[in-house]
Amino acid sequence: MEKILEQNFRLNGMDSWIHCIYIEAKASNEKVTRRHYHNYVEFLYSLGSDAVVYINSERYSFKDGDLIIINSNDLHSLEFPGDSRYICVKFSPNILYADEQAFAEYKYAMPFLIDTPHRILFDREETEKAGIEKLCLEIMDEWNGKDYAFELAIRANILKIFTWILRYWRNQGAIGADKKIPDSIKSALIYITENYETATETEAARASGLSYNHFSGVFKTAMGQNFKKFLVSVRLKEAEKLLMSTEKSMTEIAMETGFTTASHFIANFKRFKGVTPKQFRLKLKKM
Repeated sequence: MEKILEQNFRLNGMDSWIHCIYIEAKASNEKVTRRHYHNYVEFLYSLGSDAVVYINSERYSFKDGDLIIINSNDLHSLEFPGDSRYICVKFSPNILYADEQAFAEYKYAMPFLIDTPHRILFDREETEKAGIEKLCLEIMDEWNGKDYAFELAIRANILKIFTWILRYWRNQGAIGADKKIPDSIKSALIYITENYETATETEAARASGLSYNHFSGVFKTAMGQNFKKFLVSVRLKEAEKLLMSTEKSMTEIAMETGFTTASHFIANFKRFKGVTPKQFRLKLKKM
């Protein structure tokens, strides 16, 4: 297995926050796309598909009218038992808030920046009620036409789609009460995601600009869990990618993801995931 980091797309010589594709895939018994990941949030809308989408360790059937969300940095691939037509839209999660100082809106991007167990597949009955197909087709028309201000039109439709998704999650209890994410904690989250192998609470506090004692309480209030638990969850998500995409040993994975020993890694993995890393890998090989 090979893990592929997909680089950012470029538009007019610059990294693009958006990339849209209309895809027609013929039936095949082989996985058509290699397992890969990227920094974009991605959604797929089926215009008529008989496909399977693999996201991390889960398998999803992708049919006509379905909408599926792939979070930033989730490992994924597709296979096509039957012919398929679908729209693929990839975008930077920071478009879900106005700018880096808009912390009242930053909370809406948080479900796409951290590992949370939200529902990610919505079926035709649900998407028809929300008018998702019309919004997706308009996105593709704007992308292909590239008329003046097409980026604004695309962003407007993405925001409509994800407003519907966020409200759905909120109504299902998957998102708790509104909480303001302080800019200090945002700085700490950036530090953690960029340095998860070696991150410490002391350094996270320093990155946030808060004292160690003050940081601990502010972080727990903002994130709903303490620093240690959050850091372990980030490390385990990275470990999942290595289990899925390499044949590295438990010791190698433990060292690469910040666990002190293989036994420490295995114990944490089983406690958080309910299975050992070896069982997790064997399950994947049967998919």
